[in-house]
Amino acid sequence: MKLQLTNGYHVHFDQISRILQYLLTTGNRKKIPRNEIVAALGLSDRQVENLISMSVGFGLVKPRTSILTSLGKIIAEKDVYFERIETLWIVHYIISSNPEWVVWHRIVNQVLPMNDRIVISDVAMTYFEDLKSSFSERTLKEKLPGEIGAVLQSYVQSSLSRLNLLRKKQTGIYHKGTPVEIPPLAFLYQLLHFKEIHAISASALPITEIEKGKDSPGAVLRLSEYMLRDLLNRLHDSGLVRWEQFGDLNQMRFPEELTLTAVLDRIYGK
Repeated sequence: MKLQLTNGYHVHFDQISRILQYLLTTGNRKKIPRNEIVAALGLSDRQVENLISMSVGFGLVKPRTSILTSLGKIIAEKDVYFERIETLWIVHYIISSNPEWVVWHRIVNQVLPMNDRIVISDVAMTYFEDLKSSFSERTLKEKLPGEIGAVLQSYVQSSLSRLNLLRKKQTGIYHKGTPVEIPPLAFLYQLLHFKEIHAISASALPITEIEKGKDSPGAVLRLSEYMLRDLLNRLHDSGLVRWEQFGDLNQMRFPEELTLTAVLDRIYGK
């Protein structure tokens, strides 16, 4: 569990794009030193540290080695400026479904579902009191409000604002928005990511697990029953997966050849 992902810095996808573009040029090396990225991009060491941290959180860069993940490589090649709504939904789910990033995870999974109006000071006191057992009071006092603010600002100031999850009312106060539609292929990627992260080897997922399982796409995205059924029907009709409903059985079956890379190829093209 890590208190700080952003270190209080706001998410800037144009700067993350620069990181991805540079890492794409480094070939098949096993590790890229941070000082090399600093020298190549003319950014400060602290900037690069934070941009790499965010890129790791979004599933674009591997921790400790600073090399691109398969997702990061495809986005660097096909959507480096984060213009596609599929890209935004994918990185939103990846970071929001990972409890390691405790502040981001709790804001999306606890704060947003329970509050139409969000005040930073109230959030810190209500949803993070238990962290006193893991972090010093000084650390929480100095770091937590900035981290909460940076996460909330990401959804009103960066490209993630296009998801319409939040609206800023005034300084320190936010209102919940009405999210834009989730493209079926982005949802399919999220389902496969969920299976991979939780080491689910079975070829089928129960619909209840998709809808309500811990850190599942249905739970993290807060999908209504209607929205979930619509996405599942559209994926079933596409022929990519099979929604099996007979007797007590209600599950989504995934073909063995359907991989994360295959879904990315369908979204962005080969």
